[in-house]
Amino acid sequence: MNRRERFFGAVEGGNVDRVPVTVWMHFVTPYLSGAESARRHCQFIKHYNWDLAKAVSDYRFPLPEETTGIRTIEDFAKIKKASMSHPTYSEQISLLKGMRKELGDNWPVIDTTFDPIQQILRPSGFSTIQLILDNSTKARPMIEAATETVIDYVRELKKNGVDGVFYSTRAAATEACSQGFTQVAFEELLRPYDIAILEEMKGMIRMLHACKSHLDLNRIKSYPHEVLSWADKDSTCPTMSEVRGISDKCLMGGIDQSSVIEQSIDEIQSDINSAISVNENKNFILSPGCTIGSNVPGHVLDTIANYTKIVCE
Repeated sequence: MNRRERFFGAVEGGNVDRVPVTVWMHFVTPYLSGAESARRHCQFIKHYNWDLAKAVSDYRFPLPEETTGIRTIEDFAKIKKASMSHPTYSEQISLLKGMRKELGDNWPVIDTTFDPIQQILRPSGFSTIQLILDNSTKARPMIEAATETVIDYVRELKKNGVDGVFYSTRAAATEACSQGFTQVAFEELLRPYDIAILEEMKGMIRMLHACKSHLDLNRIKSYPHEVLSWADKDSTCPTMSEVRGISDKCLMGGIDQSSVIEQSIDEIQSDINSAISVNENKNFILSPGCTIGSNVPGHVLDTIANYTKIVCE
């Protein structure tokens, strides 16, 4: 099977020759052009021969030029729907086009984006969340502007033939998690906007990533998606086995993104064996539960890339 057949076979729950494998990391690219970012992505993807070409999103939601943060309720009104001509979007599209050109049509290209609140917090600072939670009604127009921006961006992705989107949302992070959400806040500030964006992604592979810890995955069970990703090795999150028992979706994970950097080869192989066994070698993509740090040793990546191909034979 080629990479595209393997990826779509896993997503659809069909038989595959082996489990697809992918890893991603940041390449310190926000100050670089999309073309240079594509070069760095492709060098990494080709070297380890990952089955998915997943792009990270280093370009941030644009704040108005006169704004350096969101400090007051009055600052909410300054956040407007962004143009797709802004470098945040044009350079990311350039990155994705460059990946497609270099890797060809048989390599599934996956982009990454975030829920509207994360879109706002990433450039303004995550401490802004408390101001939003304390003033949720007044924050809604700002969240709607970010939502409309993401929807426009999804339409650009479709125009450019991107195969899927890794959509990171904190909707499942409960109040036990730092910067998590109560059920009321989830229903009001996350759910309707997440669903609007995911509905716009219909026709692409929607890889729903439940970000953070202390997750209640029941919150997002009804979200439209084809693939579910979360930090299954986090002790505060449901295990791979628990989720496999209640979900028929393609699951994505198995690698502990936090500890893998310091794990032995035997420990990494044990985690891989466990994840593949739970999923019975189908309807599953082996990956970290989130981004792996760029300080990961080469032998760790070699083990993830190569051992799966051996164990699935």
